[in-house]
Amino acid sequence: MTTLNSTRRGFLKAGGLGALGLMLAERRAPAAPEKRPPNILFMHTDQQHWEAVSAFGCAHVRTPAMDRLASAGTTFSLSYSANPVCCPARTCWYTGRASQENGVIMNDAWPIAPDMPDLGQWFGARGYDAVYGGKWHVTGRDFKDSFHVITPGTGIGEHSDAAVARAAEGFLRTRKSGGKPFFLNLGFLQPHDCCYWVFEHQGDEPRTRLLPPPDLPPLPFNHGHPQAEPAMVARRHESKTWGAEQWRWYLWNYYRMVEMADAAVGRVLDALDDAGLTEETLVVLTADHGDGLARHGLTSKMFLYDEAARVPFFAAWPGHLQAGRRDERHLVTGLDVAPTLCAFAGFAPPPKMRGLSLRPLLEGRDATPWREFIVSDTHGAGRMVRTAEYKYIAYRDDPVTQLFDMRADPGELNNLAPAAAKADVVRDLAGRLVAWEKSLDLLPLKDPQPSARKNKKRKPA
Repeated sequence: MTTLNSTRRGFLKAGGLGALGLMLAERRAPAAPEKRPPNILFMHTDQQHWEAVSAFGCAHVRTPAMDRLASAGTTFSLSYSANPVCCPARTCWYTGRASQENGVIMNDAWPIAPDMPDLGQWFGARGYDAVYGGKWHVTGRDFKDSFHVITPGTGIGEHSDAAVARAAEGFLRTRKSGGKPFFLNLGFLQPHDCCYWVFEHQGDEPRTRLLPPPDLPPLPFNHGHPQAEPAMVARRHESKTWGAEQWRWYLWNYYRMVEMADAAVGRVLDALDDAGLTEETLVVLTADHGDGLARHGLTSKMFLYDEAARVPFFAAWPGHLQAGRRDERHLVTGLDVAPTLCAFAGFAPPPKMRGLSLRPLLEGRDATPWREFIVSDTHGAGRMVRTAEYKYIAYRDDPVTQLFDMRADPGELNNLAPAAAKADVVRDLAGRLVAWEKSLDLLPLKDPQPSARKNKKRKPA
């Protein structure tokens, strides 16, 4: 079959016009369209344990939407929250700066540095429609000042996550393929409702009309905890008087809340498909922090064991990113979100980013040399250094430090810090922590506002 262009070339050549004819033809040809950056859909769950995904081998939960993302794209096994508490983790995402720099070191009481840009402002000023739905929780900044807000969250995921997904569905179904790129952010609350479950089950008797089912998940192998822990962690055990069945009942309920979040994610992915936008949209899904999930006898967050500090991380863009790949080698942090999204959008991130762009890893390109360690912190006092082999935890003004061999002891039960044979490792990791903190533009820490202290009494993060 002969195309119109090839027929025209033959005619020009046959007519003796030769190179002149080709030049004229090229002059009349329209310019190649400028490459359009992808839409970006950034979704996040709240308090999701890194393994609470059926695609990762968890037999106690069904997550078809997250499994779908895992199959379509790349997941990172060594992904960590920059600060395993709601407000600090989210502020690190949206500023790309460590908590000691952006000002949000804990929930509600410490506001974001007012002159520090967030990703909504950054993307909106660079040609994207910056849109938000659901939980924001960046202290000191109204998300209406950074995004067009399609719906806020309510504080209870069971009530609001479906509404957030429906609002996103409506937004996506009105977009046209090839139009102005969007930066759609969706903050789902589940499985954060587990916090309320804990509040209502302080004793050892279920406060519900539902009786526990017979197939409760078993207790994890590291349900116990090391004898010596930093004081801020040890205190978290004092209020737990649950027996084995109550712990298992908690696990069962937690997994149901993960499934609620997955259903909301699935509705959004379906809308993306139905609108014909999947091929031009980068999808990233992660969590602000994890949950104790009975490991070390803990629930919730605000500590640096993997249960709270490690998070799932998915990225998918058909035809552009590696599909069905699980990266189990590279250390990833929440500080990588900002430089990664900006790299795909095609512009520089805000200044002084502390993370790295994951784009080379996601595209299967060589990213060596990659970082040798990451740092997470919490409460403005606890700090964690994670390398491929070890995790070092130290709290300011606390004599108890912890060192875990993450390959031989993934449950973090055997504290090697006191061992003379590991003194060089402890010294090395402590030195890396000092060097990291010296590299930051630290803000002076301030006492929390009295109103915030009062409100923190019963308000979960």
